[in-house]
Amino acid sequence: MAGKDFKARITSKNQLTLPAGISAVLHVAPGDDLRFEVQEDGSVLIAPPSVRERLAPLAGRRRQGLGKGFDEIDAEIRSLRGPRDE
Repeated sequence: MAGKDFKARITSKNQLTLPAGISAVLHVAPGDDLRFEVQEDGSVLIAPPSVRERLAPLAGRRRQGLGKGFDEIDAEIRSLRGPRDE
């Protein structure tokens, strides 16, 4: 994608539609946030949120006491497989 030129127009409501090629490069989808950082030379860096920022809403939400332990899962899989033919 290097060297590809993308254009977008700002609407009367000051909104911008991100070109599909840029969305693909940034791995963003509708509803995702973007970060705009103005550089000293006046250029603007556009970046998706970091992995840490994306996972922040999930912090502290781990499930506790739910589900089965390893031994229970292993026993269930063995029962589903049926008897071994040797």
